[in-house]
Amino acid sequence: MRAARQLRRGRASSIAAAHCSSHAGHSGSPGWHAGWVSSAPAVEPFVPAFGGEVLKDLQERLSRSRRPASEADDGWERGVPGRWLDELLADWQAFDAARFQARLDGLSHLRADLDGQVVHVVHAPGTGPDPLPLLLTHGWPGSFCEYLDLIPLLTDPVGNGAAASDAFTVVAPSLPGFGFSAPRPGGLTANAVAELWHRLMAEGLGYPRYAAHGSDLGAGVTAWLARAHPGAVAGIHLANPGLAAPPRPWTAAEAEYLAQGESWAAQEGGYAHEQATKPATLAAALHDSPAGLAAWIGEKVVAWSSATSDGQPAFARELLLGTLTLYWATGTIGSSLLPYWAHRHSPGSALPAGSPPAVRTAISVFGGERVPFPKPPRELAERYFTVTAWDEHDRGGHFPAVAEPELLAQTLREVFRPARGAR
Repeated sequence: MRAARQLRRGRASSIAAAHCSSHAGHSGSPGWHAGWVSSAPAVEPFVPAFGGEVLKDLQERLSRSRRPASEADDGWERGVPGRWLDELLADWQAFDAARFQARLDGLSHLRADLDGQVVHVVHAPGTGPDPLPLLLTHGWPGSFCEYLDLIPLLTDPVGNGAAASDAFTVVAPSLPGFGFSAPRPGGLTANAVAELWHRLMAEGLGYPRYAAHGSDLGAGVTAWLARAHPGAVAGIHLANPGLAAPPRPWTAAEAEYLAQGESWAAQEGGYAHEQATKPATLAAALHDSPAGLAAWIGEKVVAWSSATSDGQPAFARELLLGTLTLYWATGTIGSSLLPYWAHRHSPGSALPAGSPPAVRTAISVFGGERVPFPKPPRELAERYFTVTAWDEHDRGGHFPAVAEPELLAQTLREVFRPARGAR
């Protein structure tokens, strides 16, 4: 989760949740808890699948895609280049969805009913003597698939050159309205999602104390978890968190960061403004056109990814195609935009500055994006969090779990070691 409003208010507070947030313990969406009696979450095994008829229809639509003529076909200044998009669509036509489905089938999937909100969850038990439950929350335009390479590094440390004592049991839910999680009309703010996640962990899965990691929208959800449930959250790790403008006075570093955010939003934040103001109009186009969907998501993946040694985005083509297929087959591109709407239209959705919770917070600032994000200074983060670890990297980009899974896994092992002894 990035746009004028977002970078200023919390670029996501990240959630915006999407870039999503609100006062702790209450959703920014009217009626979320009003008059409700909570029941115990129902959690059951689930087999996610791409429907055959949907995939057939996708192939037919891809075969008759058309795009406008372009005067300059190679640059990214005006958005996705036509030649690049043609190649992506051709690759999507040839994409082996069954092979990608088989990879997903290798995970353990659950479906949780949290007072009527149905959420898809990947649950991967750790192999060590006392695995620490770790909640992973993705952002936009991502999905749980971002963690395909990261999960085995966390659950089986011995098999990946680390100590058995560093094992995690991973819980990776799909945000509401993303992939196999049901949408919520109007979207949910970050703190509303945080409440769902806490119920999932503590009541649905039986983990009364756990650690949490998030990036993009997921960083906003994770931040609200720490603020709302400090007794349950053993520690958090945030990747590239968006931080709102705090009350003045500002330090020189804070002022510079916020000015950079304003400039970035003006140049690069059109997508977030549209998603926060007229998501239904955009959804009508993207839901009906695989070419439009590929352009909207693909351009952001390229812009926000770091690069490999050969200059390509550090986001595997198969993963991009699998992500596009997930959005298309589940019909969730429209609902994935709603966290931006909810954040913009919900008073108090940004994480408040001051009185940070005592939860140990580690922050990693990853870099190397083709279109760099402004990098927040540590002093600004300390207005919101009890920062116990801070590191900066020139690689990893906006999708560190994809671009640098080994680096992120090692970081998570290190920052959460103190939390293991505190359980």
